[in-house]
Amino acid sequence: MALRHLILAALLATPAAAQNAEEAAVARAVLASLQDLSFRKRREYCGYIGYNEQAELVATPATGGTQASCSADFPDDIAVTASYHTHGAFDRGYFNEIPSDIDMEGDAAFLLNGYVSTPGGRLWYIDGRAMVARQICGLGCLPVAPGFAKGLNGDIAQEYTYDELVKKLSD
Repeated sequence: MALRHLILAALLATPAAAQNAEEAAVARAVLASLQDLSFRKRREYCGYIGYNEQAELVATPATGGTQASCSADFPDDIAVTASYHTHGAFDRGYFNEIPSDIDMEGDAAFLLNGYVSTPGGRLWYIDGRAMVARQICGLGCLPVAPGFAKGLNGDIAQEYTYDELVKKLSD
């Protein structure tokens, strides 16, 4: 138990803008493996990434959500550093190629990083302290949903601040 608290304290002391390459690799692998299930079931899947008692970076098993939301129980057996979730299947009536303001607010509330995969196969990193979302990789870097229509939501920037996300989603 003490190791988990030490690891978490060390991670919280790191600069907010520093994205951990190992954490991003774990997120990418987990989200890539969940894309097809998320598309078939037409719902989001989510979980957490963090350090276990052996100081190894691991991901929790995914929890299924709804078409537009997901909530996983906060684990007590790892020192959580990030959340992860899919954005489900492609839906013409839903803006799901960028993280939402709610995604960012959820990570910020716990001072966490976040990772989001989209139906277009994008992978996003959310810096919950700086309130900025950045594309790690663009269209097709992860599995793409059947019927995905490129460009439906207009131009997608490489990076959004919280205020920019709110504006983009309200346009």
